Amino acid sequence: MNDGKFLKNIFTIGDSSASNAEVFVRNWGVGWVEHNRLSDQLSSLNLDDIFSLLVVDSDVSSLSLTKSVSGQFKNPDGFEVIILAETPLKSEQLEIIAEIDKGLSNSNVKVVCQDSLSNILECYAHILCGFSYTSLDFNDIHEWLHAGTTFLSAGVYIDEAVKNELPYMLYLQLTDLQAQYKKLELKVAAINVVFLGEYISQDLFSASLAMISGSFSHDLNLTVHSNIHDTHQNGKVGFKIFASLKKKESVTIDKNEIPVFLLR
Repeated sequence: MNDGKFLKNIFTIGDSSASNAEVFVRNWGVGWVEHNRLSDQLSSLNLDDIFSLLVVDSDVSSLSLTKSVSGQFKNPDGFEVIILAETPLKSEQLEIIAEIDKGLSNSNVKVVCQDSLSNILECYAHILCGFSYTSLDFNDIHEWLHAGTTFLSAGVYIDEAVKNELPYMLYLQLTDLQAQYKKLELKVAAINVVFLGEYISQDLFSASLAMISGSFSHDLNLTVHSNIHDTHQNGKVGFKIFASLKKKESVTIDKNEIPVFLLR
């Protein structure tokens, strides 16, 4: 268990990244997340005090500034670099990203679209925000982020009076989420689930966890926590499921291993 209340920073370079971060923080509503826009005149912010996200536009100017900024970080493992791109990157952009990558000892640059970025920001913001039944840290988010290339989410709130239906609601949302990524011909690489709203009993939490665990293979990267605030109780309980997805591997069939009668 932990009580959260750990400040997270989202640093941005570029107009699109800044706009996305500003909208997210404005609508977030439960605190412990801040947005700071970086520019050519870097402020006196100490970027090594906390784990941070650095979200960057994909234009050459923004990428070049990112390369300069990342070179000033004393602890390159203290942040994740995320490039926001809606169109294929050109060779010049890819070359700069490769240079940024070289300075990240235990990580690599993630290139995502706007929809994926929104889910990444929210998943990140929930970590160590409010009370949690389990202890997660930023290493868990790092593993979730780098497991896949596309990021989806699903979730719901229900009245506290019918909170015992929580495992069933999880089943429905998981089923809907699975339909979405199968339609995209993707497969799940990692799952992060956060419980929200009112406190729930340990028995209900365990039943909900059993539902989640039973929906995926035992070796899947699955993390579960909660983000509960006494000052934000609303008579409801809920959850949000964040899926890190990747492409399905193509399967090659070795005809020598198939019985002859199956080849006729």
